[in-house]
Amino acid sequence: MDEVWFHLSNQLETLQVQASVAAQQAQQSCMTWLAQLHQFILQLCDEQYTQHAKNIVLHMAASVQRGWQEVQFQYYNVQWNTVDFYRQLRTMWTNKTSRREAIYCLTGIAIGTVIGYYIGVHWKSSSHHMHHIKAIACHHYYGIEGVLMIDDVEMPTIKKSNDLLIQVKAASLNVVDTKICSGYSRIYRRLLNSGKQKELPVTLGRDCAGIIVDIGQGVINFDIGDEVFLAVPSWASGTMAEYIIVPETQVARRPKSCNFEASASLPYNGCLAWDALVNRSVIKEGNAKGKRVLIYGGSTPIGCILTQLVKLWGGYVVTICRIGTEPVMKALGADKVIIINEIDIEKELELHDKYDAIFYTDNQSFQEHILKRYLLPHGSYVSTIPEQLRSDSLGFICGSIFAGCVRIKLLVQYMFGFNMHQWKEGAKLNVAYLRALCELTDAYQLQTVVDRVYAPYNIERALLHVLDPNSIGSTIITFQ
Repeated sequence: MDEVWFHLSNQLETLQVQASVAAQQAQQSCMTWLAQLHQFILQLCDEQYTQHAKNIVLHMAASVQRGWQEVQFQYYNVQWNTVDFYRQLRTMWTNKTSRREAIYCLTGIAIGTVIGYYIGVHWKSSSHHMHHIKAIACHHYYGIEGVLMIDDVEMPTIKKSNDLLIQVKAASLNVVDTKICSGYSRIYRRLLNSGKQKELPVTLGRDCAGIIVDIGQGVINFDIGDEVFLAVPSWASGTMAEYIIVPETQVARRPKSCNFEASASLPYNGCLAWDALVNRSVIKEGNAKGKRVLIYGGSTPIGCILTQLVKLWGGYVVTICRIGTEPVMKALGADKVIIINEIDIEKELELHDKYDAIFYTDNQSFQEHILKRYLLPHGSYVSTIPEQLRSDSLGFICGSIFAGCVRIKLLVQYMFGFNMHQWKEGAKLNVAYLRALCELTDAYQLQTVVDRVYAPYNIERALLHVLDPNSIGSTIITFQ
């Protein structure tokens, strides 16, 4: 023990000596700097330097005074005789201009003035109509209270050869939009859209259906007039505007068997549902027959699509929903519907066999470990609610470090041809899924479920309806 204390005391003495030496060096450096500063001040106060500065100031003042005097002289000595000017003008008019020419001249001036005024007024109104559009945007990250419809958004223009200008007819409103109003994915939005748009306001909407009104020079798969639908990730610019710009790689032709409002209910939720089945669970189109699937929140937009896909592929579907949704879920193909609050869910699940896959799509909190108890050993549990992004809660220092890491990763991926759209949930929004959903809808094997349709000025009511746990299917904003 004494030996340990001896070594510790030696180390402390060494540190003390090093600290003393460092302090002496710092003191010496400060004294040298102060001496140099003192010498500089003395030189500045020297009479020679002071007199030199005084001479410069006096010279500048004299130059300004001479310039001002010259301007005054020119102003007061200008030769201008108004009477002579009008006399010369009258002489030219009477000697060189006939009455007919005068009439023609005055008539031309009058007609030109009227035509110019008419064109100016109508061109202004037309320009205003063409260059400003309506959009639904979030202006701050304090919740849905900051969402407004604005009608002075600048009309987007095509800048890349593969861009499409789409006139939006309808767009769906999802839970992720309500989270965006509270700052969801703002760090990724700032990083992945650097230089393209401001962080605020944020246009809402993750999908839409509309008509192509203009195309870039490099577009080969679409033409003006095509009716399409699309989905965008949470960090991208939203779709709830009268016109949007998107690359053709994110767009697919919409189903012809339904209207724009119904088509707009499919892209975002349909892609998430398809990805949850194909990429994140044991349920596939070829092996789903006879598999037992539990969907908690079957009446949500994603739940409605999951129910139909699993049933279409031959699975046995049990959904957990709220009261009033049973007729809809039965119509979509659910084999059994468990109503929340009417019976004890745990006791009800105990009465049946376990499940090959469990999907959690409800926006209300529920303990996952309870559901996982009813999962087979080889089964899969998939949640489709928006994941928590730790980046949104980082402070300045940690956020800066995180941003640097993301930028480096993006640079490396860009060098290897990585598509920016595939970042985060963008990888789930696959155009191949959109085409498959379109085919199933046109074949009447997939039904669209639209609960409410709102006009843009009713955005507050629409957001509240999205958050209503008793809503069934999609909430749509129409721009028609």
